[in-house]
Amino acid sequence: MKERPQNFCEQQLWDDGYVQAELSVAPPEDLIRRWLQKNIPPGQGSCLELGCFPGRYLAVLGELGYEVNGIDLTPRVEQDLKPWLRRQGYRVGEFIRDDVFTHVFDRSYDIVCSFGLIEHFEDWPGLLRRHAELVSEGGMLIVSTPNFRGSVQRLLHRWCDQENFYRHNLAAMFPDKWAQVAHAQNLEVIESGCLGSFDFWYGAQRRNLLQKIVVKTVCRSVSWIQKLPLNNPAFAPYFGLIARKRRSTSPYTAKNFR
Repeated sequence: MKERPQNFCEQQLWDDGYVQAELSVAPPEDLIRRWLQKNIPPGQGSCLELGCFPGRYLAVLGELGYEVNGIDLTPRVEQDLKPWLRRQGYRVGEFIRDDVFTHVFDRSYDIVCSFGLIEHFEDWPGLLRRHAELVSEGGMLIVSTPNFRGSVQRLLHRWCDQENFYRHNLAAMFPDKWAQVAHAQNLEVIESGCLGSFDFWYGAQRRNLLQKIVVKTVCRSVSWIQKLPLNNPAFAPYFGLIARKRRSTSPYTAKNFR
């Protein structure tokens, strides 16, 4: 059995935070939703999200026609998420409460995705390879993480959002390295890099007066800061990767016959 790598955020913390979480589809203005809609064509295939709760973006793929499947360790993945997705009218497959690293899957999927998962682990390359293994030939790999590595984002999170900041592995926030892993797993990279204009989201924690003032000022200034150029690594809020698995070719192609 595979050994689970170091986790930057304990599962109990996720479970506690998810107890009261409301299930909803990512709204139309959501950056990751718009990125998915731009790059993923409607289809009748299957998709699997690793670390799927609360399923905001899995629901977007359901809207695009894909059969939705997911795996997560939180109890609500089976109790609440699967029934909720079915009530939305999506095609619903299997939802598994188990460890992404050790669960044995008996199939592959047309889309394998995660949104804010790999950056919580020391062995993020191993987790990314785990994604790639589950992609069908001709299928797509979709991964996104927040950008806490860029100079502006790093400064804000490290000073005003420390508890959240230290739950993330900044070494995992390198799309160029993701692309290298993808190429090694027989995937062709379609898009890789920064996503969007400036935004700032933060976790719940105690803050001193100066930190509160900075957070409030930054959040009030988002609308005009967003006029700065898109996809700047210093302040873009997310990184993303989309790649397609190459189809294997038979050794007995026409060029082999002489």
